[in-house]
Amino acid sequence: MNKDYRRRKKGVSNTQIIIVVVVVLIIVIGVGVYLLMGRSSSSSPSTTTNTSSSMSSSSSSGGVSSTTSQTPVTITVWDTYSPSEDKAFNQTLAAFEQQYPWIHVQVTYGVSVATSNFASAAKAGQAPIVYRDTSDDAGKLFAAGLLLDLSQYLNSSVFSQYLPIAINNFNLSGKIYGLPDNVNYIVMFYNKKYVPYPPNTTAQLVNIALNVNKTYNVWGIAYGMGQEYGYRFAAWFAGFGGQMFNSQGIPQLNSTAMVNALQFWYNLTYVMGVNPQGISTTLEQQLFTSGKAAIIFDGPWDLQKYVSALGSDLGAAPLPIVSQTGLRAAPFIGSTGWVISSPQASGATPQQIQAALLFIQFVTGYKAEMNLWNIAGDIPAYLASYNQALTQLKAGNITPSYLGSIMAGIFEQANYGQKFPNIPQMSFYWNTFHEYVTEYYAGQITAQQAAQEMESTMIQQMQANGYYPDFILAIPDVMY
Repeated sequence: MNKDYRRRKKGVSNTQIIIVVVVVLIIVIGVGVYLLMGRSSSSSPSTTTNTSSSMSSSSSSGGVSSTTSQTPVTITVWDTYSPSEDKAFNQTLAAFEQQYPWIHVQVTYGVSVATSNFASAAKAGQAPIVYRDTSDDAGKLFAAGLLLDLSQYLNSSVFSQYLPIAINNFNLSGKIYGLPDNVNYIVMFYNKKYVPYPPNTTAQLVNIALNVNKTYNVWGIAYGMGQEYGYRFAAWFAGFGGQMFNSQGIPQLNSTAMVNALQFWYNLTYVMGVNPQGISTTLEQQLFTSGKAAIIFDGPWDLQKYVSALGSDLGAAPLPIVSQTGLRAAPFIGSTGWVISSPQASGATPQQIQAALLFIQFVTGYKAEMNLWNIAGDIPAYLASYNQALTQLKAGNITPSYLGSIMAGIFEQANYGQKFPNIPQMSFYWNTFHEYVTEYYAGQITAQQAAQEMESTMIQQMQANGYYPDFILAIPDVMY
């Protein structure tokens, strides 16, 4: 599969013309470098810059020069932020258009991550030029040739400005296909009214859930595992000793770990009765925010609604250690970020590609990610922003003050996670898990049968799509 998206001149056969073009490009680049060296271009907090003439910290170090072209250009963008995140994004967008007035950004709001609409539009040559997606779904799109290889356009010094965890989430076979705007994973949120201190083990979790249910007549836990697609469950699978893929990228779902993890949550739901049956994520949140459930497993992207509902009664902590194995439940440490469609997928011109490169560096730079942190509570992926967020936490400079301990619990979870697989075969996991966990919860199959069917179905789908056994992308390091 050809993944080399370097820009090429087409329709030119005269060698002399090529030489002239190259010389002109060298002169233009030289002038751009001269102009950039003569002005401040850093957006780091230690340097004061003029926002109308300076670039973001990403684009000032090995990025795309804003002096390349100032001819008016429009780029199309699909935005997948939540409402609270959009407040931060809109501030960043206004700053971008002030700094680059010749670039018009046409934004479509309310798009879902991992939407099939992108692939459909891309195959028709009508994809947006820029899209915000999860690192795993974008990995599938990149492997299909629908996204730009940023490694061909940006210097490695740009990529070094992000947390290694975050930028590696957008690394497939040594090629970078996106710039991250956050680090995300699930944590354990709890209501201090019912749970003064969070459980450290699953044995403690079970005891607390039973006690809460008996004492307060509310649900100990709200987790609709029987309705989900396996994102949150992956943490428990790892805690019971499971691994999604082996080092060769082959599914490893048919295991004792899968069976034990499935049975653990089935027992909490149907045997002990401390977790409600058949609930959706929406109902989970309603139960938790209304004080009818003590514990929920969710990510910082929903933090604002929990803070609004519970205030200082809200707590956050890492997922517990699985008592049977001594291993922590380890959620996927993933990222969302900004990607650029390949010219074939979007019809973008070279000028639009250049504008898109400026845009994704700006919206993942220091100020942009600080906006997301301060307004929406997103954990920054940009290294300087991440360090500044940590500094705020350590100094107690978080308002309201009780939010500091909540964020500390969220940050602590990052120490106990697993790499989010971004290999294409991961896309066959979600619906497969959902199908068989639903059947298991409905009493139609056993846990052992569910595990067997999950793995065999994934392999069948990989074979049908040409990913097994001939084309397998390995996943190197699975745990952090």
